[in-house]
Amino acid sequence: MKVNGKKIDGPSEVVIPVIRASGDIYFKAKAVLNFETFNALCPVPKPPMMQKPGEDAVAVLNDEKYLTKLGDFTRKRTAYMIIQSLSATENLEWETVKIDDSSTWLNYETELKNAGLSDIEIGRLINGVLEANGLDDQKVEEAKKRFLATQQVKV
Repeated sequence: MKVNGKKIDGPSEVVIPVIRASGDIYFKAKAVLNFETFNALCPVPKPPMMQKPGEDAVAVLNDEKYLTKLGDFTRKRTAYMIIQSLSATENLEWETVKIDDSSTWLNYETELKNAGLSDIEIGRLINGVLEANGLDDQKVEEAKKRFLATQQVKV
């Protein structure tokens, strides 16, 4: 695929350095293009249905149990994206996180902390994952401005 004659060369990848006196550590985050594994292991929760006599059934979207399940689903989806994205890092080995076991995905942050990464370093890793997956609002806005500037020049 090409855009304006330029070939798109695969998913976005971001290098995230963690600076250490003993030697820098380089994490890589790559865009997650496929959520099939996630979808198979974590189906979207369905809200309970309520039906009154003579009316069609309607979803109860404010049900507390449903909202709890939806929050858990969202946290797991984010964790899956982080784990899957960071799998682009050469030789990265998780001790308690298993990509095929959704009950382990939320362990990623504990493992990063146990490895000695600070909250700020973990935040930088997550920001790198968001950037690789096109979810960095600031960079998207900057790209829009650059695009609009080129359009004004053409007119």
